[in-house]
Amino acid sequence: MIPVFPSTDLTFLKLNSHTLSVCCQSIFQSSALFILVAVLGTVLLSGCAVQNNLAWRSLVNRGIAYGFRPIIFNVPPFLLSGLIRGWSGQAEEMVVYLEGDGRAVVYGRVTQNPTSVKPMAFELACSDPAPAVLYLARVGQYQPTQNGKNYQLYWSNKRFAEEVVNSANLALDEAKQRLGVRRIHLVGYSGGGGLAVLLAERRSDIYSLATVAGLLDTQWWVREKNFQPLVGSLNPADCVSTLLTLRQVHFYGTEDVIIPAIMSAHFQRLATFTNFRRVGVATNHWRGWSELWPDLLTRYLLPLRGLSKAPFIQPEPENDLKSPQIFQ
Repeated sequence: MIPVFPSTDLTFLKLNSHTLSVCCQSIFQSSALFILVAVLGTVLLSGCAVQNNLAWRSLVNRGIAYGFRPIIFNVPPFLLSGLIRGWSGQAEEMVVYLEGDGRAVVYGRVTQNPTSVKPMAFELACSDPAPAVLYLARVGQYQPTQNGKNYQLYWSNKRFAEEVVNSANLALDEAKQRLGVRRIHLVGYSGGGGLAVLLAERRSDIYSLATVAGLLDTQWWVREKNFQPLVGSLNPADCVSTLLTLRQVHFYGTEDVIIPAIMSAHFQRLATFTNFRRVGVATNHWRGWSELWPDLLTRYLLPLRGLSKAPFIQPEPENDLKSPQIFQ
């Protein structure tokens, strides 16, 4: 059936031949410009869509090899892409990996599409032996309908806005229900580390928190880097008073110039934590984390998760220099 739209009344004006000619020329030029802009816009949006679709298919195919299946969370105002492993009743605990900011800013300019070229949190998740694992991408990543200028603020100034944190929180609720788990362990990479802190602050089912090169204090970070303030974002550092007894391990790269090593030390000084540990790794913001992750998991995180039903006992300092890549 062809839809019928209400008709529009037209008023015809008497025009002389010269006026009619000028009007027609103007209309033609305006129409041509409009068509050109429309075509260019369509091409750009189609390019983003194709790029995101290819990136998403590639991610899904890689995830399948590690037992993951794709999942899309409809958590207004956003759609969040993810990969999930495990089935209902298989485990009591779920490990959640939160992706970093991705290609949010390139050469000082906010991008149209923040999808990561190398999704670090996903690569870390693939090494995790837990039976129930969720990988959660950030706003705009792998979502072509939520790219462009209408969403750019959500991977720049408003990357930790209330609506961003709330949407991720709802995604965790849904994944928790699907997998039938009771406890959650959070792992966040880079900006995903800051999101992990904000999620831990508002949930009562978080039993451990780990960050990898985590953005833990946005105000301190923009001041140190001489960046513009993240207007519209929550600051993870404002949550410290609610995380005093939460089991935490914060990994940092000693050569990291994006999130300096001193970030986690600064975060530690904000409160008197009882279950806080910093682990330095001789690398930068990107290099080698996925290769080192199995060892970091075995040495620091798996024992931490095993204590989820018992009181936490602060481990004795280790001589990590026997492994030259990892130290405290």
